[in-house]
Amino acid sequence: DEPQVLPAALPNLLLNGTLGIAVGMATNIPPHNLREVVAATVHLIENPDATTDDLLEFVKGPDFPMGGVAFNHTDIKHAYSGGKGPVVVRGEAEIVDDGKKDTKIIITSIPYRVNKSDLIVRMAELVQEKKLEGIRDLRDESAGDANGRPDIRIVVELKGTAHPQAVLNALYKHTELESTFHYNMLALVDGVPEMLSLSGMLGHFVDHRQEVVKRRTEFDLRQAEAREHILIGLCKALDHIDEVISVIKKAADIPSASAALQKKFGFSQLQAAAILEMRLSKLAGLERKKLEDELSEVQALIKKLKDILSSPKKILAVVKAELIELAEKYGDDRRT
Repeated sequence: DEPQVLPAALPNLLLNGTLGIAVGMATNIPPHNLREVVAATVHLIENPDATTDDLLEFVKGPDFPMGGVAFNHTDIKHAYSGGKGPVVVRGEAEIVDDGKKDTKIIITSIPYRVNKSDLIVRMAELVQEKKLEGIRDLRDESAGDANGRPDIRIVVELKGTAHPQAVLNALYKHTELESTFHYNMLALVDGVPEMLSLSGMLGHFVDHRQEVVKRRTEFDLRQAEAREHILIGLCKALDHIDEVISVIKKAADIPSASAALQKKFGFSQLQAAAILEMRLSKLAGLERKKLEDELSEVQALIKKLKDILSSPKKILAVVKAELIELAEKYGDDRRT
């Protein structure tokens, strides 16, 4: 059998973003900051009627791995409210004057999905074509940071007669140092394509996590109750250990031994099977204290699991706690 559902612990559709094209439809969702998305999801759990406007207090906008600056809060709000819309993204650049008539433009981030090498090549082409004036030299000083992520540093050296801000504006205008990200938050909901707002997407994720936690807890409960049943049988076997061993030794085979144990001591078929799976030496050497301690632990777990399943609010509390734990463990600072 193949799994039909990935029980994702985080809203990966928002965190990682996606780009997809199919027949007659497409999706384009940017990546987001883990801490912000978790904060918005927790707020939605605590306030089920929260709107996209409310959630935008936590999710400030996209968070691209290469940094950049996203412009126009109105456009960003529109994209998250309706699921569609353009948002302008610029690479970060600083004009640096060292006081020796040697002015540079230092580019430290580039827009999402822009290839750094292609960007530099395009700049060089524009200089050669005389469409971009005032540039004396262009070089890539990028390296990796301590975490292995690319640390962007493109140095644009300007001529003494150049107007730095005019050159920077020309770079934004004629190259992909400024680009537009077109939101298209289309996703499959129960197999049906649906355009989602931020609140809608997080709402579906919360529903998904509720179902995952519920089914996981039900599974754990079944496992714990099955173990409790076996432990009760083993404790009972210890109360009559000599008689139990005698019955097993006298039996002609395993099926007859199982039937005899069930008849004489009232064991269930599962309990009898667990007893018969143990060697007689191990059965005789069972320590009551260890069995009773394990039984107490299992019964405490059963009580906890039943308590979680007793209320949707308690299931949501588990969802919330797990989200907060993941954000604390893996969250990082916004880059865009």
